[in-house]
Amino acid sequence: MFTYLGEGDFMEGKCGIVGYGVYIPRFRIKSEEYVKAWGIFAAPGVKEKAVAGFDEDPITMAIEASMNAINYAGIDATDINCVYFASSHPPYAEKLMSSTISTAIGAPSNIATSDFTSSTKAGTAAMLAALDFVASGRGDFALVVAADSPYADFKDFIEHRLGSGAVAFIIGKEDLIAFIEGIHSVSMEFFGERFRKSGEKFLRDLAIRSYAKYALNKIYTMCVSELLRKIGRKPDDYKYVVFQQFDRRTPLEVALRLGFKPEQVTPTLLCTKIGDTGSASCLISLASILDAVNPNERILVVSYGAGAGSDALSIVVTENIKKKKDFLTVEDYLEDKEYVDYLTYLKFKRGI
Repeated sequence: MFTYLGEGDFMEGKCGIVGYGVYIPRFRIKSEEYVKAWGIFAAPGVKEKAVAGFDEDPITMAIEASMNAINYAGIDATDINCVYFASSHPPYAEKLMSSTISTAIGAPSNIATSDFTSSTKAGTAAMLAALDFVASGRGDFALVVAADSPYADFKDFIEHRLGSGAVAFIIGKEDLIAFIEGIHSVSMEFFGERFRKSGEKFLRDLAIRSYAKYALNKIYTMCVSELLRKIGRKPDDYKYVVFQQFDRRTPLEVALRLGFKPEQVTPTLLCTKIGDTGSASCLISLASILDAVNPNERILVVSYGAGAGSDALSIVVTENIKKKKDFLTVEDYLEDKEYVDYLTYLKFKRGI
């Protein structure tokens, strides 16, 4: 087991979020379309999900989210010193995709770049790396962007919940809208959950629910309880708690088991509207909460990656959150939508 607790700049509130942005595809498919096609929709609580268009993939979505984050932060792309890209289903098995993103947004060539893949917690892993980069003094601003469009066999129930979306954060030390109060990570070997072997196209799940539930609860309990202990917090100290969202039911079950209340979790459950967005899941929900949060409120963000591992971040919102105006919110993207039928969905996903 590996554990890490942010100290130094993190604990002093000197490193955190300067700006953020999202991108959610305009196309959506309702759960009813699956019922028409298959007679069932196997994603508890998901009413509809976002669908990447035929010309969209995690890189194009990441670029849109990154530009929105830069606009929110009020900086220029040339100010960025680091670009970290996260995706559990990147469009390339071997190619530096963060360099593509940095070039597209107009960032300098003499910056640090890296890709984080192979797990639904890749987004928070990239964020922790970006925080380390800035806290170490290597640069003033780091861009971390998570974008995903998970893919599975259309005959597999796991495919029903898979959505698309992207989110980006500018990490810095000045004019923070939120700072990182504490960080904790854990990992432990659990085989048999969600996975995708090298060279395979489809995501798979052995669907042993009792085993997967045991692994998830054990990892979450270790990660959250230890973070709260080390920074001297309790569940009631948080206005919102954001968990990885494979469906609506699981985050609520986990939250109640850990001592949180439904009202701390329910507002964060974007999976009901956009589906399971993989490595971008809990970070898109974090962005939606930042759209509406008040100064001095705390947000707990907890990711999960099958296999298994978790990152937990305790985030405190600052007074600067009041100053930000005139930017595209998560709600703006949620309202801008066009529904497609199941046949069109298959075409977009290149299933036919």
